[in-house]
Parts: sequence; C-alpha cells; structure tokens
Amino acid sequence: MRRKVIQIAGSTQLISLPRKWAVQHGIKKGDELEIEEKGNKILISTGKGIESKNAEIDPPHLTNVTERYITSFYRSGCKEIRVNYSSKDNPELVETLNKKMDDQTIGFEIVTQENDHFIIKDLSGTSETGFDAALRRTFVLLTTMVKDSLDALKKKDKNTLKNMFFVDRSINKFTNFCARELISKGQMDFKQTAFYYHFLRDFEALSDQFSLLAVHYSSNLNPLPRQLLVVYEELYKIFSDYYNIFYNYSKGKVNNLFKRIKELNPEELFKIKEADPMFVYYLIIIHRRIKELIDSLIDIHV
Repeated sequence: MRRKVIQIAGSTQLISLPRKWAVQHGIKKGDELEIEEKGNKILISTGKGIESKNAEIDPPHLTNVTERYITSFYRSGCKEIRVNYSSKDNPELVETLNKKMDDQTIGFEIVTQENDHFIIKDLSGTSETGFDAALRRTFVLLTTMVKDSLDALKKKDKNTLKNMFFVDRSINKFTNFCARELISKGQMDFKQTAFYYHFLRDFEALSDQFSLLAVHYSSNLNPLPRQLLVVYEELYKIFSDYYNIFYNYSKGKVNNLFKRIKELNPEELFKIKEADPMFVYYLIIIHRRIKELIDSLIDIHV
C-alpha cells in the first residue's frame, strides 16, 4: 500500500498507519512505537512479541512424530499445547514425551493430565534479551564439545565420548530456544530472522554430526590413523575461528576461513586402509556442514 505525506508547521511531516494493522495490534492515541531506519526504509514496530495461538495435537501418536510436533510448536512460539490421547492405548506416552521435552525445550512442562488429554505450557518466563545469551551459549557448548571429544579420541576415553550425546541434547535445547525467540519476539527484521533461523538449523545439524561421530567411536575404540585425527583437529580449529568471526565479522577473515575449509578434503581419507569408513563419513559430513555455516554467515551479514 502507499500513503501520502502530510506537511504540518513547515518542518513536520506525518504519515498515517494502516487502520487494519493498528487495530490488530491495539494501537491507540498516545502509544509509543519503535522506529528504525534501514537505508531508504523505515521499520515501525510495536515492540511487543508476536502473538502465538494455542495448539492441539490429535492421534495417532507415533512417539517420535508427536515429539517433533511439540518441538516445532515450541520453536514457533506456542505457549500452550493440548495433546489428545488415550491413557489406556498409550500408557507410556506422557512419560516418554516428558523426557523428550527435557532434551529439546526450555520451560515446556506438562501441567495437566487427564485420561483423554494432557496440557503442555511454557513456564520459562524468559526475557526478551534471552536470544543473544542463548546463542553464545550454543557456541560455547559446541566448541567445548568438539575440543573434549578430540581429547577423548586421542585418549580413547569411552565415557567422555558417550557423554557427547547429552551435550548435543543441551545444544538442541538452546538452538530451539533461539528459534522460538526469533519467531515469537521478532529479534530483527524479516530477512535477518529468516537467515538466522536457517543458520540455527545448520548449527544444530553440525552438532548432531560431532555427537554421532563421538558416540560411534565410543563403541569401537580401535586405533585411529594419525591422518584422521589431523583432519578432525583442523575442523576443530576452523570451527573455533568461525565462532570468533561470527562475533567479529571481517570479509578478509571469512575469505581465509573459506579457503581453509575448501583446501581440506576428507574424502581422501577413504584411501587409508586402516581408516574406519564410518568415522571418515562423519568427517565428510562435518566438513560440509561447516562450509554451509560459512555460507549462512555471509547471508546474515549481506
């Protein structure tokens, strides 16, 4: 839509707000709105979070599918979910989903349970400044996880490698929380929100691969050829540098990082006779995921 500018008292220029938008967000005389300049654009916002409707999930219930619905509703900013089910037909559903939510969400709890349904609510009470802190926390967790797993691979520390699964669960909770903050509270403009959301999904996928590699090797502690550890250590260094560049962006540093990741060729490790093919496969996927994260970083800053 287009609006005409109204001139008042020589220097003051006014423009009217769309009536439908103003009514939808309860804008009334005397309210203050957020104004942000973006080149030849001006963004006007209420400063309020985006309203989220309650959700309802109906049978049939495959545990993994129901869990994914709950996680997706959580990321979308939903504050209350009703899950319809039969306690007779699915006696373990509530307990199983309760454990899954502990792994995937922050603040989602089952508050009411009946024979035919249960209610999940957001009890976190998190503030609107939570996104930045949670995002940094995900970086710290993953960087630490990669460093600890590298040390454990060298020492053949089975327990530490197995524990990477639980670190990955924590990372999932924080990335899901960040996605929820993006969608429900509008941390940035539309394009930035889209790019950050894509980045979070790639970040979570990278974490999964590091975790899967660690857990895989924990069940098969055969000696690793030195070349595999060299590549793993270089991937750790590249990701650590990525973390620093994410918060101190520089085109030159991004260019150097991209060159380093392209010069690394994990597929060559398949030629090593003693190499575990699954271990090499995970290195290849990790390599590709980090490259995708570099693409996401460029998207965010463009």
